[in-house]
Amino acid sequence: MTATHAYAFLGFGSNLGERRDNISNGLAVLQESGHVKVIKVSSLYETDPVGYLEQGLFLNAVVKVETDLLPQELLYLCKDAEVQVGRKPTVRWGPRVLDIDILMYLVESGDVCAGDECSSIQVEIDSPTLTLPHPRLWERGFVIVPLAELNPKLPPPDTHRLKVLSRDASIWDGLKLSETGRWWHRDGVNGSSHKGWQVMRFDEVESTNAVAAHLASNGAPEGTCIIAETQSAGKGRRGRLWHSPPGGLWLSILLRPGIQSQDVSKLSLIAGVAVACAIRDTLRLPAVIKWPNDVLVSGKKVCGILPETRFAGDVMDFAIVGIGVNVAIDTNLLPVEVQKTCATLMRSDHPGASAAREGLIVSILKNFIFLYRQFLYEGFLEILHKVREYCDTLGQEVVVSGVGVPVHGIAVDIDSDGRLVVRTRSGRDVCVVSGEVSVRAPGGGYTWE
Repeated sequence: MTATHAYAFLGFGSNLGERRDNISNGLAVLQESGHVKVIKVSSLYETDPVGYLEQGLFLNAVVKVETDLLPQELLYLCKDAEVQVGRKPTVRWGPRVLDIDILMYLVESGDVCAGDECSSIQVEIDSPTLTLPHPRLWERGFVIVPLAELNPKLPPPDTHRLKVLSRDASIWDGLKLSETGRWWHRDGVNGSSHKGWQVMRFDEVESTNAVAAHLASNGAPEGTCIIAETQSAGKGRRGRLWHSPPGGLWLSILLRPGIQSQDVSKLSLIAGVAVACAIRDTLRLPAVIKWPNDVLVSGKKVCGILPETRFAGDVMDFAIVGIGVNVAIDTNLLPVEVQKTCATLMRSDHPGASAAREGLIVSILKNFIFLYRQFLYEGFLEILHKVREYCDTLGQEVVVSGVGVPVHGIAVDIDSDGRLVVRTRSGRDVCVVSGEVSVRAPGGGYTWE
């Protein structure tokens, strides 16, 4: 076999020392060889050990590379990279500084769709030193989930799409997102500059927004994400208490966007689209946006979004987007008045609740990062199309209060500034920047936020 143009998916793992740096350094060794070009890198996932359990948690990632090496030559290079980073001999499945496995190796099938692994031939090898595809490829969540992140259309052996397989709750057992984005990029030869969005987890905090604000004031970088199991004093709009029992997703994202104060409301709409898309894709539920900062399923609120900002004079220092999702909470723990308008995405005792929550975290952050970067580099217009598509408020008869004299009319549009356009009975269009929106329910009454 002669390979002139091939692709491979490589699995990286580390549970000793500076785990993230070990993986990043291993990637650098491969790329600096001149025989491997890194094409895509998945998020980092923290995972339970497999086989030999008396060891620390792993960080795992999957990487797509382009190479001119044959499979066996690529294997030798991977093993050499492990040693260069500091791997020493250990027991099978034992602790290691770095482990690099070839998961799949593909060669071009012809002149169709060059560069698309779906049109490539998967090489099969069964030798004493190398088996391809990897024999345990489809058994391990820490491989399946990041592989689906890189290419959800890649078909597993049973022809089911990888994206569908990654939605299986059992795949997520023992798997948690650690960092996403361009975490592995290195600037300069004497050090590294990680550009990922790092996830920090807490059992209980007063408010994830408050933790994010404290970290931001002390110089934490953009993309710091705070997740808590519960909040004792979660914050909602207009100073309300946000009830945060176990089983929910309580997340705050630190941003340093350098935008004007009037654009902050767009961050809320971006988050709304990210959450609605994630719920639809991960749980197959018909999530919609209620302007300006809620996500509903079947008319009930399942998510609230709270953007907050800090300014140094006239310049924005940072923004925080707080996202609270009722993933699998016991709604009986909510106040009676809240129970009437809120719902949970799944039962609190559902066996797949924890795994579904983790999958939702990954999907929300992936969507948000994409939309946020699109907003910064291309503007709000393309995102606005999605907001309008998902916004259930449009076309409804509404009352907007909290803006002086209440505004009655039909919600007809969301303008380029993210404002709700309400057409009154007189035919006048009123652009609403913020406020409490109630939607006229069948029978003449209004359902309030």
